[in-house]
Amino acid sequence: MPAIDLSLPSRAFLENLYTRTGDDTDAQISMYELGTAMGLDREESRTTAEDLMAAGLLEIRTLSGGVALSEAGHALFADTDAGESGSTDGRLGEGSPMDPRQRELVEQTLTQLKADMGNQNLSFEAMTEMVADVRTIEAQLTSPRSKTSVVRACLAGLRDLTPSPWRERLDSILD
Repeated sequence: MPAIDLSLPSRAFLENLYTRTGDDTDAQISMYELGTAMGLDREESRTTAEDLMAAGLLEIRTLSGGVALSEAGHALFADTDAGESGSTDGRLGEGSPMDPRQRELVEQTLTQLKADMGNQNLSFEAMTEMVADVRTIEAQLTSPRSKTSVVRACLAGLRDLTPSPWRERLDSILD
């Protein structure tokens, strides 16, 4: 999915919806079922769906919570599926040094993760480890030849420390 300014739960919700419905513009699924699969309660599912609807990326189709991607939501994934230059599918890849697309993906992920770090219920040791991994990635991003393998190792470490939906987001980047 191309880079857009969405919260992590909203991005994961949208990606999950697309994964389940694909290119079928008539397909719909319960927002509550999607949310439950992500570890969200009913209220969080509803709020996330409403945020995506306000952004024009999701349509609520039934009174019982059936949702589907809007035309704009489908367009986001169509751009990704069209295969623009290089891999734009939100995955880091293996190539080293990191290209501009990889750098942007990592920078955006770090920005979102750092903004959310204080909200995670982690032990002191886990938080210290997380900060060390973030700093290592930031150091790599300052290098003119950032090593993808170092960044991948740090992202894998962060994935192992973070709760859902961060774990799923980092998994999708590392796949």
